[in-house]
Amino acid sequence: MSQKPVNKSRRQMMKLMVGSLAAVPVVNLVGMRTAQAGMPHVDEATDPTAQALQYKHDAAQANRTDKGGVKAADQFCHNCQFYQGDTDGGWGPCQLFPGKLVSKDGWCASWTLKQG
Repeated sequence: MSQKPVNKSRRQMMKLMVGSLAAVPVVNLVGMRTAQAGMPHVDEATDPTAQALQYKHDAAQANRTDKGGVKAADQFCHNCQFYQGDTDGGWGPCQLFPGKLVSKDGWCASWTLKQG
């Protein structure tokens, strides 16, 4: 073992750097959830993408058909591969509607069963 004196300020700096790097992903997730909660909901009546994809907030009101071996009655945004999870009381981001939230109980023509 070395008899050299340990530079405590260097050790403290390294601890601070490692701690800061470890905190970045956590802060990012918290900030992302907060930002998503403030996003507007998709307007199924006026949004051109929603109209093109026949999006409905209530899947029961959508003209669904069996798809990929999944019965129409079992197709909802919350079990679609494009839905990214609830962030605002039953609403969450969807890859097909950037910057907007969709209802977890909604449906659109691009519905695809989430894997897993």
